Amino acid sequence: MFKESEKVINSNGIACVIDRIERMKMPHTKVRKNYYVMHEITNKDNVYYVPTDSEGSMRYPLSNEEATALIDSIEDIEKTEILAERFRDEEYRRYIRESSPKMLIALLKYFRDRKKSRLSMGKTLSSVDERYMKLVSRNLYSELSCSLSIPVAEVESIITEKIG
Repeated sequence: MFKESEKVINSNGIACVIDRIERMKMPHTKVRKNYYVMHEITNKDNVYYVPTDSEGSMRYPLSNEEATALIDSIEDIEKTEILAERFRDEEYRRYIRESSPKMLIALLKYFRDRKKSRLSMGKTLSSVDERYMKLVSRNLYSELSCSLSIPVAEVESIITEKIG
């Protein structure tokens, strides 16, 4: 069980701090149960309520050493390939649900190449691609910011430089 004040990656892949554990009844349920009440590290106004019995979908963020090693190995991480255009949305969601920083980097590399390819044809990224690219970036940058104790903007700069 996670404790108050601990940093976690919630089930949406967002870096959060647990404010408290509270017993409550949510409007759509009939049963009172314990919830982690947490706020997003990068935006304290975003509050999440996660049932303590679904903590299996949460994890601790990377350690400082793991985050540094990940950044150092970015060049070696292969970009992902989304072959079935019709199922891109499902694939993006699967990668985000996995919430593995390595998979998120692979997906960012895919978006980089897809954007370059579409720009060369005089097109822009689709709204679906744009939405998921922002989501992946937010999740990855917030976790690395949390792990390295540096601002999100600095993490973004480092990752952008490494990915190209």
